[in-house]
Amino acid sequence: MIKRKGDKFFVAVFTPKHEWKLLGSIMTVRVPDEIRVFCTHFKQPDKHFYIKGQGYPINSELLTMLHNARINFIIIPEDGKRGFKTYIARTKDYLNGSEISEPLTERQRYVPLKECSEINVDRLRLKFNLYGGKKC
Repeated sequence: MIKRKGDKFFVAVFTPKHEWKLLGSIMTVRVPDEIRVFCTHFKQPDKHFYIKGQGYPINSELLTMLHNARINFIIIPEDGKRGFKTYIARTKDYLNGSEISEPLTERQRYVPLKECSEINVDRLRLKFNLYGGKKC
């Protein structure tokens, strides 16, 4: 189950620590023109589910919500041992992407990273917009 609070989206997880996990937020970025995008929470390749060379899955229900809100692009910030990278893909490509499901997770779709573009977006600005200055 997905809930939206302002421009932020959360998924129900029901763990002892919390009931809702941040999926990401709608924000405006300049790439090079200003556009409204959905930015996922920061991904860490060694901690998040990731199919090497394939991509980061996104909740199918969330993708439908983004499509209905006319959000045409998704930004995926990756902060790992090899540094900071930011990928961008079209929401419609994710909606048409390969479906994947893991035990105890919701339906998700992914786009291979090789089909995404890398863009230059300020790491600190993304972090502040997502977490309000809190640590990732």
